Amino acid sequence: MTQNQETITTYKGFDKDLKCRGFQYEIGKTYKHDGEVKACGSGFHACEHPLDVLGYYPPSQSRYAVVEQSGDLSREDGGDTKVASREISIKFEIGIADLVKFAIDYTFSKCTPIDPESPASATGYQGAASATGYQGAASATGEYGAASATGNRGAASATGYQGAASATGKHSVACGLGW
Repeated sequence: MTQNQETITTYKGFDKDLKCRGFQYEIGKTYKHDGEVKACGSGFHACEHPLDVLGYYPPSQSRYAVVEQSGDLSREDGGDTKVASREISIKFEIGIADLVKFAIDYTFSKCTPIDPESPASATGYQGAASATGYQGAASATGEYGAASATGNRGAASATGYQGAASATGKHSVACGLGW
């Protein structure tokens, strides 16, 4: 387990009433924890990878928010990207489509493509994208936008006239927007 002081943007899940483990939160509020800060033990918890929140709060019964964690931070070695903190600010509520978008952004920020000219995104009349890997992410836009992602935390997003998205994996999310 590692512990340090910094400020980070993370993602938090709640039940339908904006509670987490019995603690009531409000959008726009900041909370401070007194006592030890320890990942999986004490402090305020959230995840750096947006889709990790789905392992704690399933989409059918939950709400999600972008949060800012600061003060003492504690990360558990291995596992997912859960972080415990001394302070947490609940910035704004987001939905599943937002989680997918933030997951794609997060994934792309952590990787360097083998061929920088060929990322797992596509635009155009019949845009299509595919990505595989532990945190595979794909995004496609276009008149027939399609995206597919596989991996333990696969995320796929597609927009277009006939947008379609597919994601497979333990904590996968797919969002297809079309009209």
